Amino acid sequence: MKQSVAVKSADLWVEKIMTPPFFMSFYRLYRDGFQQMTVGRTLWKIIFIKLFVMFVVLKLFFFPNFLKTHFSTEQQRADHVLLQLTGSAENK
Repeated sequence: MKQSVAVKSADLWVEKIMTPPFFMSFYRLYRDGFQQMTVGRTLWKIIFIKLFVMFVVLKLFFFPNFLKTHFSTEQQRADHVLLQLTGSAENK
């Protein structure tokens, strides 16, 4: 009998969490927190600028597309990648 009570209480807990008011209160918590930030907002801007520089600018200037410049067809590119992946295991 006690197991069924525990299962029912667990089901009620899941229902309570999965209802829209829970998600709305969760959303409001973060929304209000971000609206009241002053220093944090500046720090988030710095973080996003750094990520942009790392993933976009560095990719454009320092990491050229090796496969497109050295191989003309998709089959040649696929063969090269396969050789690099499997060939290094055979050499060890």
